[in-house]
Amino acid sequence: MRTLKWLGGTVLVLVLLLVLGVVFGLNHLKGPITRAVSKATGRELVIERLTPAWSWVHPRFRIEGVSFANAKWGRAKHLLKAEAIEASVSVLPLFIGRVVLPEVHLEKAEISLEQDAEGRKNWVMKEDPEPKEESRFVVELLTLDHGRLAYVDGARDIDLHSELSTDADGVGFSVQGKYNGMALKGSGHGGPVLSIRDEVTPYPLKAQAKIGDTAVKLQGTITGIVGFKGLDLKFEPLSGKSLDDLYHIVNVAFPATSPYTTTGRLVRNGGMIRYEKFTAKIGESDFAGTLEVDTGGKRTRMTGDITAKVLNIVDLGPLVGTDKPEQKHGMLPDAPFDSSRWGSVDADVKIRAGTIKRPEQLALDHLTTRIVMKDEVLSLDPLEFGIAGGKLAGTVRLDGKHEPIRSDLRMGVTDLKLNELFPTIEKSRGSVGEISGVIELSGTGDSVAKMLGSANGKIGLFLDGGEVSRFLMNAAAIDLWGLAKTRLEGDENVEIRCAIADFGVKNGVAQANALVFDTAVVNVGGDGTINLKDEQLDLTLKPDPKHKSVASLNSPLRIRGTFSAPKVGVDVKRIAARGAGAVAMGILNPFLAILPLLNEGGGKDSNCAALITAATSSGRSAASGGTGKRPPSQSGR
Repeated sequence: MRTLKWLGGTVLVLVLLLVLGVVFGLNHLKGPITRAVSKATGRELVIERLTPAWSWVHPRFRIEGVSFANAKWGRAKHLLKAEAIEASVSVLPLFIGRVVLPEVHLEKAEISLEQDAEGRKNWVMKEDPEPKEESRFVVELLTLDHGRLAYVDGARDIDLHSELSTDADGVGFSVQGKYNGMALKGSGHGGPVLSIRDEVTPYPLKAQAKIGDTAVKLQGTITGIVGFKGLDLKFEPLSGKSLDDLYHIVNVAFPATSPYTTTGRLVRNGGMIRYEKFTAKIGESDFAGTLEVDTGGKRTRMTGDITAKVLNIVDLGPLVGTDKPEQKHGMLPDAPFDSSRWGSVDADVKIRAGTIKRPEQLALDHLTTRIVMKDEVLSLDPLEFGIAGGKLAGTVRLDGKHEPIRSDLRMGVTDLKLNELFPTIEKSRGSVGEISGVIELSGTGDSVAKMLGSANGKIGLFLDGGEVSRFLMNAAAIDLWGLAKTRLEGDENVEIRCAIADFGVKNGVAQANALVFDTAVVNVGGDGTINLKDEQLDLTLKPDPKHKSVASLNSPLRIRGTFSAPKVGVDVKRIAARGAGAVAMGILNPFLAILPLLNEGGGKDSNCAALITAATSSGRSAASGGTGKRPPSQSGR
């Protein structure tokens, strides 16, 4: 609590009068004292009785029936009211203009601290434009037998009322009201003496409280009651419905999550606060590590290192989607990001996770990322995780300075195992091959769904060699004779020469540049779009069996419907497709996402490179009027 320079001088004069009053009768100075303070502060001071207790080192006096009026705009009648105040005064500091009270004891005191919506404080007598100096009025130790403390902050919607009482072990307290508009109720116990100015001696504290949906039990010490400069507290535990609720308590942005509980040690040294060696359970996920918050700069900065044995993506809330499936309109995550809080903190936090759960989706593993928040820009750089025996690695960047949020995704796809991509399909388990590619998208929006629905960029995947079930390929070609034969003679794997799925993305619509799946049994070409905004599929696949059969229908397959309920059917009208040769020509598009990857790593033995070369040759021959040779992907074997 700040006491102004001029008020300290006034108190100095009053204390000198008190010392003189020991000789001439202290109670006779009651009138001059109350009039002087009332005139200096503009508020009425009432004292019923003054009683001295003389000592050359620490003169002591007792004030009975004391009250000090509140500011005119305040809600309470008094700033301070007490049955009695006993205080000792250090004599020597008086000669250098300081009032030091080594001990102050309050009896049945009521203190009402208020701050209005305009920022006015009732404990400040007047604004002082001069630079802050060390206070000339100091209380070192404070004790009480019973008291009430109220605190109101109109700007932050805080209204708290506390009861304090002394027992044999110290001071017990209870508090209730509202904090930032949330209901608050708490209780606890502290040491018998509050060391107001002591920044060395820890003050023991044990407390429990609930603020809104957040509950905490803690035990430890506070050093430097004014400003809480030193903390050493153990949470036993801290729990709530979502971590983002902590923003209303500590004014630091955390992500929305599933219900959580955590235990750990909170240590503060000046502006540095560290939550160390903590463990946390968030939904089904478990975390451990250390977080450090530096409040000494222009903006709060958080750093940390966190590990998780099991991470359920759903527990991270809007990073993956809403936790209320009945409110979702599709499969893409649609829970909004709240970028309005990103300006409250800068961050640099490393996260590593072993097993990663996703409902009804392929499992992920070995997540490694570094979350960086700087100037309202959130980056995951790098972001790396395992999937289907392979890896996705790259960066994600969300710029919260723009409305709506701007997003950039750059991910490389490496060595995804074909048999692990479709673990529920029995016939795919013997498939062999590794899928690689690239995903580069930029969009805007306050959710993953909106960002993808507005995205521009490219998606390219390829499989350069492998094996797949002959039965599956015959099924793709709708080869009834081939299906019957493999049923009778048994299934076997056939060679995959090349598979390409390359899309250009514009305004949330992915248009196929090339769809080719070339095997020894059948070549499947295709065309169409994937609408990320509406989550709609509109693809046509043209199977071209390499071993002709009278039983083969050789009809295009149409894939329509939504991401969550796709429908596959035969094109009974045999819609005029571009044809296998034309489909192969599609891979000549110079903007294909996979071309740089093939050039870098495909080599001379690359089946996909051979397919592209053959298509190029066929395309040039057709352009010059020649017949040309059919690309290997279209020829029989």
